[in-house]
Amino acid sequence: MARDIAGTTRLPLPNSTVSIDLGPPFSRIDVMRRLREHVPELPAILDEGSLPALQEILTKRQIPAAQPHTVPRLLDRLIGYYIEPDCVQPTFLYGHPAIMSPLAKCTSDEQSIAARFELFVNGKELVNAYEELNDPNLQREKFQAQAMERDQGDLEVPLPDSAFCDALETGLPPTAGWGMGVDRVVALLAQVAHLRETIAFPIMRPSHQR
Repeated sequence: MARDIAGTTRLPLPNSTVSIDLGPPFSRIDVMRRLREHVPELPAILDEGSLPALQEILTKRQIPAAQPHTVPRLLDRLIGYYIEPDCVQPTFLYGHPAIMSPLAKCTSDEQSIAARFELFVNGKELVNAYEELNDPNLQREKFQAQAMERDQGDLEVPLPDSAFCDALETGLPPTAGWGMGVDRVVALLAQVAHLRETIAFPIMRPSHQR
């Protein structure tokens, strides 16, 4: 796309001296391995005391984190603080804890790591992709674990989807999910600074708010 639209894979960022090189190969970062380099005292994620340990880490390092505090949210906050800002050039992030990816399969060699990757450019997520979990019993267990996070106050966590698990029992073949933020890709290729410049109707709002 970059070659067809801009004639080059090297694109300057608006209002910056930095250029993004979309030519291969892209960098790769194992998120937990890199995170432990920044935070050596990071606890074992599945340990019972991981939540208070993570809260203590963020407090000591003066990293603000919005409530509610759950293990997935605090891990995401640490990744966003220490790793994502360094992903200016195209970078694949992989090795996410399975607890952060409830709809994803785990890697075959380690059940605690999700079969998932993200693509970041200029510190922003462009792609999120993973292998779909097709084990109904395991999916039910993951939904139950998510329900505990919702009980802890994280209302962004969806309610357990029993109908989806029932459908899985009918049989889902190996499936992969891949999602791209088209607006962010368009902004990058068009070399514009704001996403509103890539959206057809950026300033529309409900009539009762006018």
